[in-house]
Amino acid sequence: MFGMHLGRAREKIIAVADIGSGSAAVAIVSVPAKGPVRVLCAERRFLPLEVRTPEAITAALGMHLVEVGQRVLAAYQKSGGPAPKSVYAIVRAPWTRSKTVEAQTSFPETTEITDKMIGGLAQQALASDTEFERAHILEAGVVRIKINGYATSEPEGASGHRLSVAALISSCDPAFKANLTGAFQQLFGGQKVIIRSGVHAILSILRSKADASNKNFLVVDMASEGTNFVVIRDGITTDHATISEGKNSILRRISGNGMTEETLTLLRLIARGECQDPACEAVNVAMARAEPELVRAFGEAITKLVGQQRLPNQLILATHADLVPWLSSFFSRIDFAQFTTSTQPFVVTPLKPVDLAHLALPETDTHTDTGILIAAALVNIEERRA
Repeated sequence: MFGMHLGRAREKIIAVADIGSGSAAVAIVSVPAKGPVRVLCAERRFLPLEVRTPEAITAALGMHLVEVGQRVLAAYQKSGGPAPKSVYAIVRAPWTRSKTVEAQTSFPETTEITDKMIGGLAQQALASDTEFERAHILEAGVVRIKINGYATSEPEGASGHRLSVAALISSCDPAFKANLTGAFQQLFGGQKVIIRSGVHAILSILRSKADASNKNFLVVDMASEGTNFVVIRDGITTDHATISEGKNSILRRISGNGMTEETLTLLRLIARGECQDPACEAVNVAMARAEPELVRAFGEAITKLVGQQRLPNQLILATHADLVPWLSSFFSRIDFAQFTTSTQPFVVTPLKPVDLAHLALPETDTHTDTGILIAAALVNIEERRA
């Protein structure tokens, strides 16, 4: 049974889930009055490395979510802490898709901006989209307001002759959402679950960074079963692309019939320069052999993103920690310069736990990963805003 831990009596306890293309994680976080949230306990479970249909992956992720959630809740109950007061879920591609829509208006003379004007333009922007089915919309929210061409966080009461509002909308695969809802009912009963897209989470995190003066990025978010590309210009998402090449397909390319955990361990040792045996050499050879196909797969996605405007040079990489060194080198070394604004190679910045430390920190002996910390960090951002 849940109890009351005196040290956390004044902190909000929240359950958070992070659902990727081939894994599910659940964590319990504590939100103090100020400072980073604390991840009290957490666990992620990956689907076995095998080819499945989307329907089979959906069913398997639902079962994994229930199993890992039950384990985390059981571990948390042993601490005697109070029951979670709310639940957040971050659902990433390919189960969610996101895009930015925008509407603007001009006034014949300088006019005071009101909340009603902003709300009306936001509704106009959302109504302009014809791609997403309304029944499948997961979230819709204003991400940027400009007055006279300049972004502002305090538009109400300001004056101007031109107003524009940009909103992020996300849709969720209906079958996946139904499966997800069933899993959360098993774990948390009828408690309301706040669902956010992975794009919403990443965008919120990047905006919160202390060095957020740079507002132009290409985000490469590689999950188990695919990679999501998000172009961010002037602080809002402008283009998206998703490919099926992800962590699992890369591991299949370089491990053959070998064990994936063993391959990840070897990659970690290779990155540290601590492995000289034949197994590591075989992985190096396999990585070099896999690169041409990866260049083709990633190159096709990047080509689609360019459109009429070249991509930002700054590339934010979010992926499994053991793949970060190789992929960082891959994106900065391979000649994608023809696609960037400066015609120079990408400058790759991996998203690491230290980048999220101002928002979320794990308790001692609590194992987390970047995905869990992003989810916990989003809880911090949204709870402070509430």
